[in-house]
Amino acid sequence: MTIELFRHAWGAVGEGGPWSNLGDFAGAAAAEGYAGVEFPLFVLENDPSGPVAALETLADLGLTYLPMALTFVESMHDPQAHLDSLRRQLEQASALGMTRVNAHAGADAFDDATTGRFLRDTLMMAADLGIELLHETHRMRPLYNPWRTARMVEEVEGLRLTADYSHWVCVAGRLPFDSADAFSTCAPAVGHIHARVGYSEGPQVGDPRDPAWAMELGAHEHWWDEIVEAARERDTPMTITPEFGPPPYMPTLPHTEGETVADLTEIVAWMRDRLARRYA
Repeated sequence: MTIELFRHAWGAVGEGGPWSNLGDFAGAAAAEGYAGVEFPLFVLENDPSGPVAALETLADLGLTYLPMALTFVESMHDPQAHLDSLRRQLEQASALGMTRVNAHAGADAFDDATTGRFLRDTLMMAADLGIELLHETHRMRPLYNPWRTARMVEEVEGLRLTADYSHWVCVAGRLPFDSADAFSTCAPAVGHIHARVGYSEGPQVGDPRDPAWAMELGAHEHWWDEIVEAARERDTPMTITPEFGPPPYMPTLPHTEGETVADLTEIVAWMRDRLARRYA
């Protein structure tokens, strides 16, 4: 099996980021050895060169693009509004030749029955467009905790996940070692990992290099190992994004107008190298 590392554009491009535009960001990602890049479809659409030219730039650099589709609708409790929003974005992705999309879609307020119907509808919609749809385990979304997600993996045939377990730690208010069965159930369904380290009070530790966060780092790596092992057993590729984010995910020092407690670019590079060694 192959494991490919992706670079995210969140906090990296534009105001406050080290790169002013997607082209410079993509060039740096290719030079640093990433296999691909990940960012929302609206970022691609808003690129001054246009989405087609931006995709050509990525292809020329040998980078795969993993688009993100995000549904923000007037009534977050309305499944049909989320479906309509997601359909528009999947059609957009398909028209651009995309065959794989990471989705932030739906709402945590859905009950289990609604969540099951919603997920089945999204998978059918994506299949009609020839797209592999990955649902991210994210706060605010239907799969915001390990227990519901495990139930959905068992109930919804073909459900595929982007695993961002930092959110589950934050939602649970603990490292949920008492829920190992749920993590094990979900592992075979994961096709993409967001490798960020969360803690009991938030989705991102200040600096994962700090020994104070060794337990949190070790827990997440254990869960990532389980996912990678499941992928090896079925001999399917795995993609991983070391997805640490800018403020307010990144803590800041008081009275400094946003000075961060650590350098985001350094942390992302450190995690990239750590993942590359771990899964070589």
